[in-house]
Amino acid sequence: MVSVKSNLPTIDAFSVFFSRSPDNIKTVEKITQEPIVETVRELIESKPVGLITVKPDVSMKEAMLLMDDKHIHSLLVYQDDRLVGIISASDYSKKVLASGLDEEATKVQDVMSLHVSTISPDATIMESMRVMAAHGFHHLPVEEGGKIVGMVSWSDIMHLMLN
Repeated sequence: MVSVKSNLPTIDAFSVFFSRSPDNIKTVEKITQEPIVETVRELIESKPVGLITVKPDVSMKEAMLLMDDKHIHSLLVYQDDRLVGIISASDYSKKVLASGLDEEATKVQDVMSLHVSTISPDATIMESMRVMAAHGFHHLPVEEGGKIVGMVSWSDIMHLMLN
């Protein structure tokens, strides 16, 4: 076993970040040399990829290939410029693969979640985490003025915390 001793104070940046006091935010900013992203808007504006959508009549195989190609884990489902559902890689695993369904014959509309919760871009990162945790979501569309303007995910938040 290796033991490392240091005279430097230990700072739990994760706890400091989530305490949300202005002094603690400044402390984390000094440690990371980066301004702290506080709102969902700031997070989605920093993402390199915009919204990726799919139509309900697309096969699950096509939807999964699109997710794989774009390195994402969920798709918003649109019909005639209207959000009608959401589909995730987890839905594919649980509802298609585990059930033995044919991924080419099974359409997104057969598997998608119809109820889509959203969050405001002005919400805090912590608020988005609370919504996702309370409902068991991993992806949360961001809605402003009746339009979806982005998507926040647990992965986005973890990348934010680690980078």
